[in-house]
Amino acid sequence: MEPAIDLYAVVLLLGAAHGLFLTLALLHAKGGNLISHRLLALLTLVFSIDLGMEFLDQSRYITRYLKLYIIDLDIDFLFGPLAYLYVRSLTDRTGFHFTARHWLHFVPFIIGFLLLSPLIKLHDQQLLSLVYPTGETQDTAVLWAEVSVFIVDIASILLMGTYLVLSIRKLLRHRRIIQDQFSFLERISLVWLRNLLIALAILYLLYIVEIFVIVLFEMDDEIISVHYLMIVFLIYVMGYMGLRQPAIFTHSKLRAPNLKAQVQPASELTTAPSPDPENKKYQRSALDRETSTMLFKDLQTHMTQTKPHLDSKLSLSQLADQLSISSNYLSQVINEQSGQRFFDFINSYRVIEAKQVLARESEEKGNILAIALDAGFNSKSAFYTAFKRHTGQTPTQFRNSAVKN
Repeated sequence: MEPAIDLYAVVLLLGAAHGLFLTLALLHAKGGNLISHRLLALLTLVFSIDLGMEFLDQSRYITRYLKLYIIDLDIDFLFGPLAYLYVRSLTDRTGFHFTARHWLHFVPFIIGFLLLSPLIKLHDQQLLSLVYPTGETQDTAVLWAEVSVFIVDIASILLMGTYLVLSIRKLLRHRRIIQDQFSFLERISLVWLRNLLIALAILYLLYIVEIFVIVLFEMDDEIISVHYLMIVFLIYVMGYMGLRQPAIFTHSKLRAPNLKAQVQPASELTTAPSPDPENKKYQRSALDRETSTMLFKDLQTHMTQTKPHLDSKLSLSQLADQLSISSNYLSQVINEQSGQRFFDFINSYRVIEAKQVLARESEEKGNILAIALDAGFNSKSAFYTAFKRHTGQTPTQFRNSAVKN
């Protein structure tokens, strides 16, 4: 079985080389979130190794380094933990610190290596029959090795899926938190991270589909693994985005709210917990419904008279300071009384502000971007999204309907 390099193998090799270059660039990055740099570098390195192993397999050079087959199998245990820890490093508000307990995420990798240890004792001919099955009856050692490989394959697939779900949940929770704390999502919504997780989810699904195709149709030698080509594409996109948008790799963690400023003595308010089952997270709050209603009226008056929503960088803590109440209580008031998160609540006032201007300038056709910025939005896209969500129309449609009326 002589090695041979085709176009597919060349693409894999180039992707692996580019991944190694990106890994070095991330490891030597200065400033920003250094832990995130390191974790993304390790994830990129694992992708590169995986591509390199597929290159050896596709070109048949693996026949000269058959012991590397163990690495090819065991490395799948690293994708999930590294992706999850990378998400953690970007979304933890109090700052992510890699501690001893985080090493527990890599225990499956060690267990996988132990399960695959019988492969080390096999001689080259036995390993060759394991890497490229011929369908012939194998000896006991090879059969036990096949069982180990099967267990590792299934376990790694399940582990990747589990960590992918945990990563997505973590990102969604981060989005809910920032919607409770900020009136803008630009620079803190981690669009890059969302897109990366979407890509990883697609990779995972492609991987599962390829396994079923190989098993059902016995196309192991004929099929070109699409998910490997997507890994190559993903690595190049990561490199491109890193050059075009350095902020992606220098994301600074969100400043944690001042918890001391948010704690208010229970004696200042009625201590009865909220009986509303829809607001379970406020059951231990010292803020009762009557006081919540009163504070909401004060908030509405403040919003109408002072118009703090015109500040595009308005945060929950800033508005709470203006009202001289804690951020926790203000968040509870907005959630309970309006049924909205802070982000949507503030944007609803911005939309009202923009509607008034659009209706007033319907004949003058004022610049929509200028109207959006004056209303407190940071971008035209954010304005269109919020306006459509709160009115069911685009700003242009609203203005045209105002002209007709």
